[in-house]
Amino acid sequence: MKQKSTVLIALFLFFFFICNAFAQDLNNNLNILFSKIENVYKSINILKVEYTENIIFESTNEKQKVSGTLFFYKPNNVYISQKTPKEQKIYIDDKEVTIYNLENSQVIIDSWQNVFDGDFSVATIINFGNNLNKMKKTNSISVSGENEKYIILKVVPIKRRDLVLEIYISKTSMYPCKSILQSVGTKVETIFESYVVNPILDKKNFKLNVSNDVEVIRLN
Repeated sequence: MKQKSTVLIALFLFFFFICNAFAQDLNNNLNILFSKIENVYKSINILKVEYTENIIFESTNEKQKVSGTLFFYKPNNVYISQKTPKEQKIYIDDKEVTIYNLENSQVIIDSWQNVFDGDFSVATIINFGNNLNKMKKTNSISVSGENEKYIILKVVPIKRRDLVLEIYISKTSMYPCKSILQSVGTKVETIFESYVVNPILDKKNFKLNVSNDVEVIRLN
């Protein structure tokens, strides 16, 4: 059920949820950064973005590429149309995660907690916005650097120093453009591009609608 592509979901939700959970007691650099992001995202209700994710298993040098299109509908609906390595449609709200595997004509539905618990990247980023004070107790959150194009945000769990997530935020758009998740033996680099703000899209697109011959497995 779990898959590396959930990393991009987490990143996307993070940049919306922090706007609703802005914390004044973070360091000044983060205060300024979050304030800018908040101002940019006030007018956004729907966001469309193309993503490409490269997963490297360092022990075997095996590589996997995941790509597709992600849609976000405020406040907490996500629809992902995954194109490679296999076609899938992923639907997320604040309660459930639904994955539709078109090749197998199979749908798997599970609770948010069952899918995301234990996944550092998802748990850290999603819960960061919803429960910032709790996340500050278990994670080190900082601005780790910047260059001409990006401000780099770094998140490291206090009890799992072997996991490091860096998010590259565009200085011009304040959108996430790249992320790098480094864990023992695995590196995941995700590129976000071709942002479209408030495209015409019915909210019904964020709910699965399949024929009766598709197998539905509910795990929650």
